Amino acid sequence: MVHVNASLQTLSSVAQSGWKANSKEGRTKSSALSKVSAAVSRANEALSCLRVLCPDDLDVERAASSMMSKLLVLEMHDTAFPFLSDMHARLLALLGVPNPKASAHSAPTSKSPVRLLYLPLSMIPPPVDAVLLTLISTYLMHAIILFTHIAMSSSSSTIATLDTVCTALVESGTLLTWMPYCVSLPSKHKDTTLTRAYTALTKSCSSMSANARSTFLIRVYALKCLLCTSPGTVQPNTFWDQIQKSCTVYVRSSSPMSEAEELSVATLVSESLGEVVQIAQSKLSFLEGNSFILLCETWTRFAKRSNDLRTLDRITDLMGPGSSSCSLAEVNSLANNLSKLDISAPSPQDRDTAILECARALAVLTKLTACLDANTDETERIHEATKVLPGLGRLLCLSAEPNEELHRAQGKLQRALERLRRACIKVLDGETKVQSHVIISTLMTISTALEGVFKQNPNKDILTASLDSLFTLARIRLKCNDSDTYTPTLDLLNHTIVLLDSTPDHVNAIPASARANYIRCISGAYHNLAGTLYQSSKYGGAVRFLKEGCSLGARALHIRAGVMQDDTEDGERDEGWKQLEEQMFRRWELLAVCYSKMGDRKLACGAFLESVKAFPYGSSGLEHLARSATSTNAFSANASTKQLGGIIDRLTYTATCELFLPTSEVSLHTALKPGVIRDEVLGLLLERQISILEPCLRKDGVQTIVRGLMRDALSVYKATVLPLRRARVLLKCMELLWKDGNANDGETCWTAEHLGEEVLNLLTVEDLGHDSAFVAFRLQYTVAVHLWSSLFAYRSAGSPMTSTVSYHVEEACKILRGLIPNSSTETDPKTKRSPARAKKSPKDTVPAKKPTRAASVRTTNKTRAHNPVTPRPRKALENVSNKVVIVFDLETIVGQLQMNVHLLGLLGLVLLKIKLLEALKRICERQLVVSANLYITVCVDLASEYVKLGRTKRANSIFARSSAVLKSSDVFDEVRISYLLRYAEILALGNNILESASFYCEAMGLSESSPPEDKALPTAERIRLRVGRLECAAMACRVSAAIQYSRNNVVGALECTLQSLRLWNRAVDTLSRLSQPSSKPTKATDDSNPFEATPPESSTASDTRSNDHPRSLGQKRLIDGMEWRMVEGLLSTLLTLTHAYFTRGSCREAEYFAQQTQDLAESVNAPAMVARALMRKTEIQLYQRQLDAGRDSLAKAAELLQDLPGVDAADVRRLNGDWNRLNGQVQDAKDLYEEASAMLGELEGMLASFDGSRRKSSVTLPPQAALATAGQGAVVPILLSDILRRHIWLLRDDGDATIKDLIERLMALPASQDTKGEEHALMGKLTLHSVYDQFRSDMFLSSLAESTIALPMGMTSNRVVSLTPSTQDILCTLDQAEKLFWADLALTADRGNVPHVREVTINLALIEALQTSLGKGGKDGPIIAARLLDASSAITLRREMLEAIQYKFPSVQFDDLEWPLMTPSGSPLPRRRPSKFRQLRTSSTEEASDDDDDSNASMTAYWDSIRETYAEQTSDTSLLSTTAMSQFPSHWTIVHISLTPDKSTLFISRQNVSSEPLMFCVPLKGRRESDEDEHLTFDDAVKELAEIIRLSDQGTRNAVNVRNDDPRARTAWWAERNTLDKRMQELLENIEFCWLGAFKTILSPVSPISAEIITDLRARLEKVFKRILPPPDKKQKQPPRLSDVLLDCFSSLSPKCREEELEDLLFFILDLYTFHGIPVAIADIDVDQVTVDLRCALEEHTAFKNKRGKVNPTSVDDPHMFLVLDHNVQGVPWESIPVLRGQSVSRIPNVSFLLDRVRLASAKNRSGGVVDRTSVDPRKTFFVLNPSGDLKGTEGRFKPWLEQMRSVGWEGVIGRPPSEQQFLDALARKDLVVYFGHGGGEQYVRSHKIRHLPRCAATMLWGCSSGSLKEMGDFDRVGTPFNYMIAGCPLLVANLWDVTDRDIDKFSQAVFDSLRLTPTRGGGQGMSAVTAIAKARGACKLKYLTGAAPVVYGIPFYL
Repeated sequence: MVHVNASLQTLSSVAQSGWKANSKEGRTKSSALSKVSAAVSRANEALSCLRVLCPDDLDVERAASSMMSKLLVLEMHDTAFPFLSDMHARLLALLGVPNPKASAHSAPTSKSPVRLLYLPLSMIPPPVDAVLLTLISTYLMHAIILFTHIAMSSSSSTIATLDTVCTALVESGTLLTWMPYCVSLPSKHKDTTLTRAYTALTKSCSSMSANARSTFLIRVYALKCLLCTSPGTVQPNTFWDQIQKSCTVYVRSSSPMSEAEELSVATLVSESLGEVVQIAQSKLSFLEGNSFILLCETWTRFAKRSNDLRTLDRITDLMGPGSSSCSLAEVNSLANNLSKLDISAPSPQDRDTAILECARALAVLTKLTACLDANTDETERIHEATKVLPGLGRLLCLSAEPNEELHRAQGKLQRALERLRRACIKVLDGETKVQSHVIISTLMTISTALEGVFKQNPNKDILTASLDSLFTLARIRLKCNDSDTYTPTLDLLNHTIVLLDSTPDHVNAIPASARANYIRCISGAYHNLAGTLYQSSKYGGAVRFLKEGCSLGARALHIRAGVMQDDTEDGERDEGWKQLEEQMFRRWELLAVCYSKMGDRKLACGAFLESVKAFPYGSSGLEHLARSATSTNAFSANASTKQLGGIIDRLTYTATCELFLPTSEVSLHTALKPGVIRDEVLGLLLERQISILEPCLRKDGVQTIVRGLMRDALSVYKATVLPLRRARVLLKCMELLWKDGNANDGETCWTAEHLGEEVLNLLTVEDLGHDSAFVAFRLQYTVAVHLWSSLFAYRSAGSPMTSTVSYHVEEACKILRGLIPNSSTETDPKTKRSPARAKKSPKDTVPAKKPTRAASVRTTNKTRAHNPVTPRPRKALENVSNKVVIVFDLETIVGQLQMNVHLLGLLGLVLLKIKLLEALKRICERQLVVSANLYITVCVDLASEYVKLGRTKRANSIFARSSAVLKSSDVFDEVRISYLLRYAEILALGNNILESASFYCEAMGLSESSPPEDKALPTAERIRLRVGRLECAAMACRVSAAIQYSRNNVVGALECTLQSLRLWNRAVDTLSRLSQPSSKPTKATDDSNPFEATPPESSTASDTRSNDHPRSLGQKRLIDGMEWRMVEGLLSTLLTLTHAYFTRGSCREAEYFAQQTQDLAESVNAPAMVARALMRKTEIQLYQRQLDAGRDSLAKAAELLQDLPGVDAADVRRLNGDWNRLNGQVQDAKDLYEEASAMLGELEGMLASFDGSRRKSSVTLPPQAALATAGQGAVVPILLSDILRRHIWLLRDDGDATIKDLIERLMALPASQDTKGEEHALMGKLTLHSVYDQFRSDMFLSSLAESTIALPMGMTSNRVVSLTPSTQDILCTLDQAEKLFWADLALTADRGNVPHVREVTINLALIEALQTSLGKGGKDGPIIAARLLDASSAITLRREMLEAIQYKFPSVQFDDLEWPLMTPSGSPLPRRRPSKFRQLRTSSTEEASDDDDDSNASMTAYWDSIRETYAEQTSDTSLLSTTAMSQFPSHWTIVHISLTPDKSTLFISRQNVSSEPLMFCVPLKGRRESDEDEHLTFDDAVKELAEIIRLSDQGTRNAVNVRNDDPRARTAWWAERNTLDKRMQELLENIEFCWLGAFKTILSPVSPISAEIITDLRARLEKVFKRILPPPDKKQKQPPRLSDVLLDCFSSLSPKCREEELEDLLFFILDLYTFHGIPVAIADIDVDQVTVDLRCALEEHTAFKNKRGKVNPTSVDDPHMFLVLDHNVQGVPWESIPVLRGQSVSRIPNVSFLLDRVRLASAKNRSGGVVDRTSVDPRKTFFVLNPSGDLKGTEGRFKPWLEQMRSVGWEGVIGRPPSEQQFLDALARKDLVVYFGHGGGEQYVRSHKIRHLPRCAATMLWGCSSGSLKEMGDFDRVGTPFNYMIAGCPLLVANLWDVTDRDIDKFSQAVFDSLRLTPTRGGGQGMSAVTAIAKARGACKLKYLTGAAPVVYGIPFYL
């Protein structure tokens, strides 16, 4: 310790000498340094020894601390560092804290040298030893001093930097952490320690630059140290200033900052200030004073930025009221002196005092003004000024005479007061709002003082200052969101006018002109504040200010008007008055708007009216405009007139539609007194009122108001002064009558006739009065009145309607065509008008501005109603025409023009329609300002009409012109879309598919880019926009249908057309919301409606099938062009669907749509369209052979047309010719066809007379795509082709010369695909007809037409048969006919009408037979013929199948507004899947299981394959030569039975996989020679069958009248039934005998037969014929032999057959021998003997066959036959003719349906191989017994059995009707459905519901006529069986006619017994259901009348 003390003394002595290591002396004086170093070394060694000897001795560390202190004084910091480190270790040991150096896992900070800055405290209890605490505090102070010096000495120090020091100081255990535990230490020690630490830290921050954050934290730490000193060490203001300075420096040094950095800085500062204040709270004196308040304000700013709400609350608590100000004795003295001044009679002493007080007051005001300007603390100054200001008025009012010094002092004081006033206003207007209430109070005091001065001494300067102060106070006082400020603010402004009015009028200080100007300014102040409130949506508050402002403005103008002639004012002031005059109406408008916003419409209406009155009509130019401009142009001339128009609109609408005021209060004629404004102006205002109410005419009472306004306008427009304007209003009257339904309220002057007559009279007057500027409108108004008259003539629906319409439209056309120079004028360059002259326009014409592209796209419907097209400069059409310019405003009459165009189409006035469109087109081409939209629309309509009439060249020319305009003009998107779609449709109808699809895709792209619907638009406009979208979508669907039809995708075309129909219906329904219907719509009552139900795939309005037909309408008035378009589109689509369904063969649907067309056309009074619908019905009825109904319909159509020339009249004559032809009146038919052809020729000539076809076309631009052909849309070529074909066919026997010209004319017509095919068919028929003529002229072939023909030929020979020249000619002719028919079939097979396709296929089969009979038949002949017969069967059903498939799995609901998608080549694409869709299932009550999902997937795949198969079917010869029999089992036989069109020949074809196909072409008459035999014709058989069925049905109905207790009646009834049963049996036997004869064997079961048996039959037959034939030719090695297939067929002919049947066989074989060159002398043959020989041969053969059969049986297991029956023979019960009775026979529509059933059965079985049955699980059965409740007998017979069957899983209903869904579920989910009720259950489930089932169970319908197919004439039959076939039903049992319940119950019971349908049925396979049906026929009492009724459709099933 002695060494340590010695060292301390050494260091003390050195320190006293002033030596320091870092000074210059220290660096040069080495002796002192060495001395110090030696002392330090000794002390260090001694301390080390002491720490070892005395580890717990605090004196050792106190000595070390003293050494540290000395070294720091000597600035030997590096030397002191080891002492600091050693002390840190020892102190940690003394405190019991582990040394961080000993820990390997200590934190990085603990290993850093800066760890020496802190001693951990939290790990131990705090020490209480004063010595230790003194030692610790001293150590920590030394550490701070040492480390801050080290950090300052080098920024790159490895020991410490300012940042590391900062990091260490925030740790726990630093000096500030230990200070709270050092309270027991002396204050002096603590102050010294903290002050030295503060000094060291502050010095380090000032001496070096470091991180701003670290610097700030170190400064704060230093200030905290200073704050912890004892009171009095530091002053509060000084301390808080330092804190604020630190914060400011930190923020400035951190700039610029990002938002995140700024938030971080604010948070750090706020937290740091919180810590400082927390320490300062222990010193109450620190938390007061201005510095602390300013700091709190700073702290608040940072706390707000960091969003620290808790800190903000803390700051609020800390801030208290400031200290009171100093004494105000002097100010109080001044104020007291001012109050004592006597201003009424001042003495000289008072004036002297006043001078002194002015000086004192001036000083007070000056100081306050300076404070305000300097933005310093002015509270005290304001307080002083507040004391002085009230007395200033007395000083300023004191009379200064004759004291000039006082006057100067008052002037200075007044100017100082003004400066102070302006300074206050400046402060209030500035951003700083500190103590604004004090400033406001000061300004208020100043204003009060000025008012006092003004009242005592009025002058303009004081008044101006006072008013300005009040204006400012009012503006400052008003808070928009605080309604409590409104009244005080209003009081301030009211005070201004009170102050102004306080000056008597006789005082000249304020002259009248200045008074008016002040009132104007006050009015402006009211208005400005009202505007502020209005912008903040405070309309109620704004009204209070606006009322005063408007009234004061009017008062100012009134005063100025009185003094204007005497006063001259400067220009600036004049400008202010001019502005007020121009804005007064706007102020009234703003007041009205506020009233409207508040909901006070009555006050709003009054304010609007005042606005109209206040409008400056002179200065706005409206008076000048009224002389020459129309209402539309006048109110769009400038901003003021536009605004006036808006005001009038709101005034009129509010008064009429919201307040329901009478006309006198609505009309401006009442409000604006006559003489106030000119009549022309008043008339314009009234016309504006009328125009704004036009869209509201449908509202109640509006029509009455409009009528009153029109009367007022007519009273203003006198006929003698303003005739043309009066005519303009009268035209508006006609428009009102049109929209109002022609209701004249009993006034004769308000009829269309009277108004039209007056307009025409006014337009012919010579003296136009003041209307000379409107002379150019004379022709326009004349055209308009004729157009209106035409429309009213249509609405009157009188008898001369059509002629009246024609007259007025003709007159309009004359005027329009008169505007167009003739061709000579156009082509003569001398007569051409120069461009300068061409650009001249009438004075009254204000050309419309060119709209922008955006405006044209987004124009609302309201705008389109007034200006529906975009006017374009003439430049847009320069490439179309350079001809003479025409000035004619088509825009104003475009609505009437469009309606008349549509009207002419509805009335069938096609020529007049074309004439009008031609005139419009040419005027558009020559107008100065032309509407490109109108031009495009007119051109498209005109071209479409020309295409319909077959004038494709003219249409091409028009499209070329419109295409050029479309490219160079900016037209509406909807017009462009319409153009593209119409052009695409015409191209598609002309088979130009690629170009059509391209235009369609372009239109779709435009549609998709259209802006969405604006929800803010009025309801009416939104409805019209929605209708426009629906219209575009409907047109797109129609175009898509045309494209798909041209691609032969008939199903896709029909689907698109139905979608189009639904869209048209939606458009009509949507548009009907704008008008109230005149009568309630009535529901359609047509029971035959095939679309009466909503299918399961769609339940919304967009996809409902119920929308496939229009709702029935009452008498409907069409108001505007959009309604006309919708109805025209709907009618066109309905007629298209009528034709589509007619062509498809769906006659019921076609007739239904024709009826819907008729109903709709009648509702809109369109007789021509009604006639067209009736003509379509006539055509359908004629095809159905309903000749009487067809005649009646045709007569109605002819009556409606009234001999109107045109296409419809020609069509009526064509149909009349058809009717006469069908009735056998051939000559009359010829005459009518010739007359129809001549009418069309006249039509062609009339077209050529006015459509410009004789002129050379001036078109230089080619069209975008040439129209390929006339196409389907060309009505005239199609109709003329139809007429010529009919006429030519009737003239077929009149010689070639007669029909040659007609044929040439037919071939010269532009032909579509359909007409070309029918031309081929006609030529084929003529060629085939010539073949029969050749037959009749050839001696050897004359009997061929009456002979049976076999395919194959039936006989073979080893030599080539030589053909005669005549035979070769016939074969060549047949080849030619065959080629023609095949060419026709290739064009029409998919889309030709059904009778035509059927006739062509039968004719081809007939040609195949004739070729075979003449020796040309090939080996594929029988197959091709059979395939042709199959193709002729069920054509309609095959087409309907494709449509039905798409409804079987409707998984996604689509919106009809979505356009059909297609590729650029026209191929359809699947529709886009919506984001949200609804899965539709057959049953909504059950969840699908996994098995159901698998089943649905397999069924979906099955139907997809069926759709692909049907869609790919074609009539290619190569495909027809193949057979599908390989896909069927060997025991299945397919038989086709068909009739030729003339019903003279019967085709019977048989196909079996195990035998060669065979066909007989059997003539039904002339086959047998005996004239004594009664011949059974086809018609006779059908008539007899119908009579039997009629009597049977009648007897069945009469059975209820036969009582059980009346045996006689029962006997008679049964006798009648037995008689009918016998007649039925005889009829069936006669059908077999008379029609089939020996050839009935083709219907025998096909069974394998040995070659031995065939050889035996050949030998026996050849033996018979050898005896009657001449000897064989020696050159022929082997005679001709009968073919095996014929021998196989005739092998089953019974030896007991009739003689006539043997004769059939005889003559058939003789014909074969004759053709093979063996001459046969028929006259020499003993027919009787040969028939005996043939019978013997057959007997011997039968015996041989039976003998061989017993030895080697070859029977077929369960053979089955399928009948494919022609529609003519489907009503015959073929299954019960003798040869088929008892056989397993079922019916199928055609082979395609059989293949479908086989594939379905194969998919179910999943066993592979050939399928011969469908699988049915008898446990999955559903039954319906007696659903109507009146078949008690049937219920009693079957109910017990059915109740038993429930035990094995059967389900069903008994005695009650099933629900439709229950029935559908049973069909879809069960395997067997049995129905015991009336009919086929049609009353319980609708037909289309069955068709749309994805799966259908085998079904037994035991009701009456459940299997009947209704006869439909030339169409295919229709009925319940076909519905089940389309549904995929594998087997259907049904009855062909009505049967009695008891007998049919026996039949069905026998079937059930055969099928072993019992609860205990045994195992093993039973018989098939078809076999059971055949077996059960004998179980009936009436074996034919009942037993023949049940038939089977489909394939067999086994249980």
